[in-house]
Amino acid sequence: MKPKKKAPMFLTIGVLAGGIIYLLTAGFDDTVVYYKTVDELLANPARFETRPVRINGVLVAGSVRAKPGTNEYRFQLAKRDKHLEVSYSGVLPDTMQEGQELVVHGVFNASEKVFQASEILTKCPSKYESQAKSIR
Repeated sequence: MKPKKKAPMFLTIGVLAGGIIYLLTAGFDDTVVYYKTVDELLANPARFETRPVRINGVLVAGSVRAKPGTNEYRFQLAKRDKHLEVSYSGVLPDTMQEGQELVVHGVFNASEKVFQASEILTKCPSKYESQAKSIR
């Protein structure tokens, strides 16, 4: 092959490779869901504002408040002496108890200092402890 004919081939390969790399990385940041603890979120709240994030914390005793006549709730999660106000609209999980670890999925509103949860997941370590002991 002559040198003049190699240039278009390398250019085509370069454009195709660049296009593939762009397609693989273009939507990556929008689809990432961070998993943080309450104290990690509050250490840098602006970084997570308007981004989907999952927050882990312990449900503060006596903090669950319901708006009368609705399925709207407010409660607090805590981790390492930091407290986060959470707003949730929906049915609370049956297994949700005070002092229990929860993971909430949603978006943090830094100006109001409230986490708007769209999903609540309960962690049940006691459910798995007995199984782990019997395996040993």
